[in-house]
Amino acid sequence: MKSFDINEIDKTHFKCYKFEDNSVYYGEISFLDELHNLVTDWEKHSAESLKNLKLVRHGIGIALYDVTEENTFSSRYEGHWSKDKKTGQGISYYPDKSFYEGNFINNLYEGFGKFFWPNQDCYIGEWKNGKMEGEGEFRHADGHILKGKFANNYHLDVNLY
Repeated sequence: MKSFDINEIDKTHFKCYKFEDNSVYYGEISFLDELHNLVTDWEKHSAESLKNLKLVRHGIGIALYDVTEENTFSSRYEGHWSKDKKTGQGISYYPDKSFYEGNFINNLYEGFGKFFWPNQDCYIGEWKNGKMEGEGEFRHADGHILKGKFANNYHLDVNLY
């Protein structure tokens, strides 16, 4: 899996918005109609007609969450979006200094990904519905490793290395 690097992305079409959830987003956008369909020709609409559409993060961008007046934030996501959902390759950084790098579908970890905890534990492997699920490897900071099948965030095999 190639790591996602926002610095390698063309940002000429990026826009900056503050959303109702108190997040600040810098990236590609689009609009949804009342039936939740993507409006593909939104750039041809007048400002007045856009007021009837919902602004969404769509494409590639960066979201900063819980942004304060002092411009601090609690967490961030850099990656792909589809209709305001993290979908595709991305990286999420969390307040406790943990982070996930990998694939997302509808805001959940899905497919191959890596999660790193602040204590130096890490899981590298398959995810389903936001949980460790499938083949993977959990590396503990103390050196022992759990390899094999995981389900619902639990290791199923007894192979310790």
